[in-house]
Amino acid sequence: MPITSLPKGVFPTMITPFTDEGAVDWPVLQGLVEWYIAAGCSGLFAVCLSSEMYDLTDDERIELARAVKKYARDRVPVVATGTFGGPLEDQAAFMTKMAAEVDAVVIITSLVAEEAADAATWKANCEKLLSLTEGPLGFYECPVPYKRVLTPEELKWAAGTGRFLFHKDTCCDTAQITAKLDAIRDLPTPFRFYNANVETLAFSNGLGGAGFSGISANFYPFLHARLCAEDPPLSEKDSARLQRFVSLAEATVCDLYPKSAKGYLAHVYPGLPIKLTTRAKHVAAVQPNEIQRLHWQHMKESVEELCASLDQPITPVAPALP
Repeated sequence: MPITSLPKGVFPTMITPFTDEGAVDWPVLQGLVEWYIAAGCSGLFAVCLSSEMYDLTDDERIELARAVKKYARDRVPVVATGTFGGPLEDQAAFMTKMAAEVDAVVIITSLVAEEAADAATWKANCEKLLSLTEGPLGFYECPVPYKRVLTPEELKWAAGTGRFLFHKDTCCDTAQITAKLDAIRDLPTPFRFYNANVETLAFSNGLGGAGFSGISANFYPFLHARLCAEDPPLSEKDSARLQRFVSLAEATVCDLYPKSAKGYLAHVYPGLPIKLTTRAKHVAAVQPNEIQRLHWQHMKESVEELCASLDQPITPVAPALP
C-alpha cells in the first residue's frame, strides 16, 4: 500500500559512499542507513545532490534507491529523485521505475521547465507529469541545473493536488519561508515542508515546518533530530544553543562538500571504513588539507561538549559497519 503521509523530523540528504575504484560501497551504505536511523532520523532522502545523483547512471540511481529501501527495512520511509531532464514523457517513465523502489518520488523543480519558462508553463508541465504517473510525490528546489524556488501559490497548488507529501525547501529566506508556510497552513492535505537551510531551521519549525532535509545531517544527525523533536520539548536555552552551533558549523560542512562529509566520518568514526572517493567534479581531485582536518576534529569535540552539556544530554551515535 502506498504511504499517505510522512513523519515530521529529519530526512538526511544521503551521501553515496564509493570504493577506491569508484563503485558504490554497499556495506558502508548499509552502515550509513543504520546510523541515520539510530541517530533519530525520521526518513531518508536517497538519490539527491548529496548522493552525487548527476554522476550516477540510471541503473545506479535505481539500484541505490532499492538498496536504501532494503536496508531501511520499513523502519523509516525513503524518498528519492526521479527526474533527470529530457522530454516529460521520459521523465515520467523514469519516475514510474523509481516509484517501484521507494515511498515517494521527488521532482526537481528546475527540471520541469527551462529557466526562462514562465510560471504557467512550469505548472502545465507539472500537471502533465502528474497525469503520466501514479503514487506519492515530492518537490526538491535543487540548485542544479538552476535553482527554481517555488512561490507560495505554487506550493499551495502542489499541496492541493493530494499527491505531494514532501517538499525540500531551499529558499534560505525567512520572509519566503513565512509566506510559504502561511500558504499551506491548515490545508487538509498530507503535504510536509522540510527546510534544507539549517540556519533557519528553528525559525521554520516554529512556524509549523515539518523538519530538516539538509547536508549537515551527514555529520551529526542526532543534533538535528533533537532540534526537530517535539517530545520531550527542548528548553528555549538549549534550542538556541543547538541552533547557534549548527548555523556556525555549516561553514565547515560546506567546505569541500560532499567530500567533507566522507572525510569527517572517516576522521571521527574509524569504525566506518568510508573512503573520500567522490565523483563530484568540483572536489574529486581535491584532498583535505591540515586546517580542514583540524576543523573536523574541533567540530567533533564541540559536538561532544554540546551534547553532554544540554539539560537533557544527547548521546552521539557513531556509525559502523552492520
